[in-house]
Amino acid sequence: MGLIVLSALLILVSFAATTEIDSPDAFPGIKDNRSGLVLVILILGLAALLPAAATALRSSRKALPTAAVGLACALLLAAAGYRAYTLAPMLTCWGHESLAHSPDGSYTCHDRTRLTLR
Repeated sequence: MGLIVLSALLILVSFAATTEIDSPDAFPGIKDNRSGLVLVILILGLAALLPAAATALRSSRKALPTAAVGLACALLLAAAGYRAYTLAPMLTCWGHESLAHSPDGSYTCHDRTRLTLR
């Protein structure tokens, strides 16, 4: 059961990590590109969910706990799928430092110039 809670937490963090990028009206401008980190967090959430679901469903002999675990896992899997769907367009900017989300739904990749002191 602890792995299911961990999975839910990781999937929730994957949503929260890109709140500013997902809302161009509320947070306009160029934001740091965290899409790679969010992808890793999402994969870790799925990696915790699948064995937890298999263990919980296999070890429970009663119908109600099995149905509750199955429903929780299905909801988390649907949330992870939606997160992957919304994250996929951001991954086109994988090698760039920052990105901007336009109101039309597209993403623009940016590389900020770094100042060097001489």
